[in-house]
Amino acid sequence: MAKSDQINFDVIVVGLGAMGSGIAFQIARSGRRILGLDRYRPPHAHGSSHGHTRVIRHAYAEDERYIPYVRRAHDCWLELERDSGETLFIETGIVLMGDPQSDFIKGSCAGADRHGIEYERLDRETISRRWPALRTDPGMCGVWEPAAGVLRVEPCIETLLAAAVNHGAVLNFNEVVETWSAAADGVEVRAAGGTYRADSLVIAAGPWCRSLLPDLDLPLSVERQVQLWFEPAANPQLFTLERCPIYAWKHGEGGVFYGFPDLGHGVKVAHHHGGAATDPDELTREINGDDISSVRCLLKRLLPDANGTLKDHDVCMYTNTPDLNFLIDRHPEFPHVLIVGGCSGHGFKFAPVVGEIVRDLLADESNDSGLEMFSLSRLLQ
Repeated sequence: MAKSDQINFDVIVVGLGAMGSGIAFQIARSGRRILGLDRYRPPHAHGSSHGHTRVIRHAYAEDERYIPYVRRAHDCWLELERDSGETLFIETGIVLMGDPQSDFIKGSCAGADRHGIEYERLDRETISRRWPALRTDPGMCGVWEPAAGVLRVEPCIETLLAAAVNHGAVLNFNEVVETWSAAADGVEVRAAGGTYRADSLVIAAGPWCRSLLPDLDLPLSVERQVQLWFEPAANPQLFTLERCPIYAWKHGEGGVFYGFPDLGHGVKVAHHHGGAATDPDELTREINGDDISSVRCLLKRLLPDANGTLKDHDVCMYTNTPDLNFLIDRHPEFPHVLIVGGCSGHGFKFAPVVGEIVRDLLADESNDSGLEMFSLSRLLQ
């Protein structure tokens, strides 16, 4: 956007993927003058937020401290959906499958029990009867959460950004941030299109966070993730929205394999974690035989009717912290600079509530003790 460098903003947000778009929306809605910058034109296929679908669920086995945040995020998505008229959420339910003694199963049930989340414990026979496309290994059971569902990735980001603009945000796309500096009275950001000034800065650049914060040597690792879409080999009716939920197995090799019903693009499946370490500027976007064979091996075992022709693929990135919890905190030297990153492959669903967290931190209005698990200090010890 022309001549935006002549404006003094309240906040500059660097990165407009899932987190950055949620932050831009919430800050703009609060009445602050905001500039958002992204090196591409979001939603785009260069970072972590693409591929048609993401999961939103409430029984959070990873860490039940996320449950209040995901509930609030779900409300935010529904509110945004109502206000925009766009379909952002599709309720499909989710069935998690694995060993009854695994944290995957026990943690989901324990968190659901403590937070009053509706769920049902299922045996192997019930899973097969309800969803004939899904297979389980002997000894596996399932946890069914009916209120879970799909977030439509690209429409979610488009809607957040459009809402931010409607509230007065200035968004500059295809503009790489080169450097930034901070002083007591504000920040200065040098980018390809000019030099911009603001009272505060939010760095939400996903896999590019480390390069924008070289002085901190953040322990963030970037992981290559492959998403594949298949034409069912048999019984395509079993993968329709009416007959198929989101599904995930904690399988014997220790990983999680998950997928979605066919929403018009084919049956999407992927490994959760386990990808190769990468640099965001050197990411291998082509897929190879190992990418496909590792998935087909699990399709044959757990989802055989989906094991047909490969229709499409996408390669994205997870930016991981060592403990897989997010990073949402102030720069240790510059309190008016906030860092948001390390969403570790489970962050998309939280975008609007992360926006609220950042908005309140910038306004010094946050009294949320739960933010301790997102602290920078835990990563720099």
